[in-house]
Amino acid sequence: MNKGRRYVSGMALLLGLTLAVAGCGKSGESTGNEAPGAKEGDAAVKVSDAPVTLTAAIDAVIIDSALEALIKDKLKKSHPNLTLNIIQPGKGTTLDELIATGTVPDIVFTYSGRLTSYQDKGILYDMTELLKTHKFDLSRFEPQMITDTKVGSANGELYGIPYSRNFHAFYYNKDIFDKFGVPYPQDGMNWNQILELAKKVTRYEGGTQYRGVDPGSGISWIYQPLGIEADDYKTGKATLNNDKWKQVFELVKAMFTIPGNEPQGAAIDNFLKEKRLAMIMYTNMFSQLEGPTKEGFNWDVAQYPSYPERPNLYGNASVNIMTITKTSKYKEQALQVIAAATSDEVQLESSRQGRISPLLKPEIQREFGKNLDILKGKNIQSIFKSKPVPYPNSSPYRSKSEAIAKTYFNDYLAGTIDINTALSKGDEEINKMLQAEKSK
Repeated sequence: MNKGRRYVSGMALLLGLTLAVAGCGKSGESTGNEAPGAKEGDAAVKVSDAPVTLTAAIDAVIIDSALEALIKDKLKKSHPNLTLNIIQPGKGTTLDELIATGTVPDIVFTYSGRLTSYQDKGILYDMTELLKTHKFDLSRFEPQMITDTKVGSANGELYGIPYSRNFHAFYYNKDIFDKFGVPYPQDGMNWNQILELAKKVTRYEGGTQYRGVDPGSGISWIYQPLGIEADDYKTGKATLNNDKWKQVFELVKAMFTIPGNEPQGAAIDNFLKEKRLAMIMYTNMFSQLEGPTKEGFNWDVAQYPSYPERPNLYGNASVNIMTITKTSKYKEQALQVIAAATSDEVQLESSRQGRISPLLKPEIQREFGKNLDILKGKNIQSIFKSKPVPYPNSSPYRSKSEAIAKTYFNDYLAGTIDINTALSKGDEEINKMLQAEKSK
């Protein structure tokens, strides 16, 4: 080969390498038109980089200023052509009101349990094909979060992508335990152990009735880990009269009949304001703890208690999701917004702000709450030792069935009826309600 030919070949190779590098971009850097959330090495799918403004509504979740800033800052870096207008819910700006006025948003922030109620709104959009086209990588997500998002879909449709999930936690007042010389709750306790511990810190002293424990929401969060419902969406019949519901009724009554531990006002007020409740099972109350903590409230968390036969499980933890509406003209751009919100960068910082990430990366989980001063020195990783029960495929009448169950539990707690009567009459009442609802 002569010198001239070697020069041409070398220039061709150099040009080819230059184009390859230019096409790849720097690691983790957006080129502006890549497949949103795609696996590394997947070919990019061209998305228009023309300026687009997308609107997002909020339904039954909270998007605070910190999370909004995280998402918008990421968009500014990865897709500067996109402007996201998040509409906070208020008078005239709820999701239903926006739809009624023809201002249907491109994106809805909501939670998985709301999707069944969207069937009649005409906004549900199955994202499956869009995700395939853009090679959106669902393997980055915790599988149960994707499964829970699909609950309620008829044929496995995926109507949203998780950006966080709620959780249940076991909070306790350290000062009450110190006052009575009782050891603090430990991770891994079951409900029977909690009952025994509650008896030791339920006392009347100095003119104050100290309560030992409250399940936070009556029977609601206690029945969920058992994977039961008050009515079955498949059969359309009540399912209250059985041994599992009997177990729930008896457990909560055992709590509330410890002498001095009877419910007295709102449990969360007993804990946060009056500071006379030793233990409470609740969802995320970190924002509510901020003020009391600054005033000296001495609290901590432990692993959520479980049934011995259902270890390390707590109740339904709603998956917070972002959906793309069926009517949106900018579905690809909306997916780019979702990719930004679920990027490692945003999820890491979101975790530090106290939101549980839907991603599998343990390093993101370990950073949970690191930016919250009130969580310094707290046993925060105990929250991750238990998992939520898979979200149920509930009937549209779940809330009404549960309300009836609560009514008959209260009668049982008051001693006006026995347990068997409470469950059988509750079953009858639920079946009557279901029949009446279906005949409308």
